[in-house]
Amino acid sequence: MLKRILIIIIVLNLGTACSRVSKKEEIELEKSKFYNSYNRWELDDLANELEEHKRVYGYTPEVIKFRFLLNERTEAKEKLEELIKKVKRELVDNELTTLKKHMSKNLRNTATLDKLADVDFTKYRVFVSKTSFGDREAKNIVALNTGEETFYFNVEFKYENHVWEVVEFQERR
Repeated sequence: MLKRILIIIIVLNLGTACSRVSKKEEIELEKSKFYNSYNRWELDDLANELEEHKRVYGYTPEVIKFRFLLNERTEAKEKLEELIKKVKRELVDNELTTLKKHMSKNLRNTATLDKLADVDFTKYRVFVSKTSFGDREAKNIVALNTGEETFYFNVEFKYENHVWEVVEFQERR
């Protein structure tokens, strides 16, 4: 009789140990979802995933870590959107101050700024595509339209030290 009780206890303990491993694997899977959403800048998805994880597992270290990272990315995205709006407004007013301030200093960008300084942007309508994000970079397309002609530019941004920098502003061909 004692042997049967010991066997039942051992089997129950093995079952609980296996469920703990399963729970740990589930947490790791959730964590990888966080990384994917974070790296792709899918901030709404990340917020929803964190809320679901918190509801199921409570406040885990991953939730705390990714809440902080989510807030940081949200702030960075808002900064970029504001920068793009400001540059667009200034282009319409034939001003390049913000673009010059945020453009990285290299030979190609200097030449591009010189060419842009010669253009009268008051004759153009400025359109900006939706921004696509990478880990620490972003890209979009700017179109300048006069009605008859449209010029397209690839714009690449890089995020370093909490500041967005235009690393490339190149005309598409």
